Amino acid sequence: MNFQNYFKNKTVLITGSGRGIGLEIAREYLNHGAKVIALDINTKKLLNLRKRYKNKILIEKLDLINLNDLKNYLKKLPKNFKNINILVNNAGMKSAKNLIETDINNLNNLINFNSIKVIEISRILINFSLKKNKGKIINIGSSLSSHGAVFKAQGGGSDYSVTKSMVHIITKIMAYECAKFKINVNAIAPGIIQTPMHARPMRETEKKHLAKIPLNRIGLPKDISGTALFLGSNYSSYVTGQIIHINGGMLMIG
Repeated sequence: MNFQNYFKNKTVLITGSGRGIGLEIAREYLNHGAKVIALDINTKKLLNLRKRYKNKILIEKLDLINLNDLKNYLKKLPKNFKNINILVNNAGMKSAKNLIETDINNLNNLINFNSIKVIEISRILINFSLKKNKGKIINIGSSLSSHGAVFKAQGGGSDYSVTKSMVHIITKIMAYECAKFKINVNAIAPGIIQTPMHARPMRETEKKHLAKIPLNRIGLPKDISGTALFLGSNYSSYVTGQIIHINGGMLMIG
């Protein structure tokens, strides 16, 4: 697939793009000619992308807990970045608590950040430019965690599993509601991916999970970024409301 010509006039906003999957998605879109607005509370690793791509990337240290900051930031965007075509809702928080034991306030905060923010940020961007541009929304869910902590497959607990299950349901409902605006809404559900959030050395991860993965390797952020590129492209124009599981065959759904 030749994405270069398609993305050269596109702008992508990616939340949680300072490391791991979000950083790799930002790099992938930049490599294929898109302009990128990269948002994260930690922007240190994004500076290397700015050195290479210069005027193709905007980096903003932004805490998404207060979405008024996001609204104000969008108002001040340079003219050549205002026409946002693709939103990637990647920002998230990890947790490993049992659902029946976790502090309810902590659970509410986790649900708010991992799930409700997906709705809120999407609504802001739909009205800002996605509706006008017949754009794309890509949410990052979780393949194994979203099927319940009974799998005990990832570092996330059942509280985290609840939030990612919600992301998948939100994706489907939003896809239905956004269809009238010609906005495609899909989710990527990663399995065991070696990222800073995973917070475990590769050898330890392999020892714990490799025997359960038919493709016999741990996933890397670049295994996710290609699908994010596809979902943002014209090749996915008839794809909406889908949860695409990327887990090396550890969980097969369909």
